[in-house]
Parts: sequence; C-alpha cells; structure tokens
Amino acid sequence: MSKARPSKPPASRWFPSGASQLEGHTALERSFRQVLQQHYALVDRVNEMQAATVAQAKGAAGAKSGPFPPGCGPADTYVLGLPVTPVDVQGLADGMTLKYVAAQRCFTFK
Repeated sequence: MSKARPSKPPASRWFPSGASQLEGHTALERSFRQVLQQHYALVDRVNEMQAATVAQAKGAAGAKSGPFPPGCGPADTYVLGLPVTPVDVQGLADGMTLKYVAAQRCFTFK
C-alpha cells in the first residue's frame, strides 16, 4: 500500500534546490537569511498565540466563581441535557437517588 504524497508543498515552505543556491558566500547568506526569516516569523506567531492563550486563561480565571473551573462544577452538571441541582457531597447519604423533578425540569438528589 503506497502513501499518497501531496502534489506540491505549501507556498510558505522553502527548500534549497541545486548547488546555485548554496555556492558562494552571498548565495549562502541569502539562503540562510530566508530560512531564518521564516523561522523567526513562526516563533513570533507561536509567541502571539501563547500570549493570547494566557490572556484568555486569566480572563476566565477572573470570572470564575467557586472552587471549580467554569464548566466543571456541580452547577454545570447535566444528564441528558437537563441540569442536575447542585448538592453538598457531605450531605449525601447511602440510599439517596437521583430523581427527575418535572416542575423544575431538572434532576435532584432525594
């Protein structure tokens, strides 16, 4: 089974081809300059993405209420798309069951 090869690489990739691009000091310098420009452009993009991710995380952490991250707490628990009423786990006893309360359209422990 042969692997499919792309017909041509993306335009942003550059590979030295032929001895003419690597012969002599000026051609070699030009080739390395192009490689390094692409490298530093990628480094800048990665740094921008990391800064944006950190800023989003700080914004989400500032909006956090309670000991749980957003979307991971008892107030964010759903069963079959219906919310589960938050409950203190210290108050749960053996034999408690999860019941559906039609009037409130949610599940609760009873």
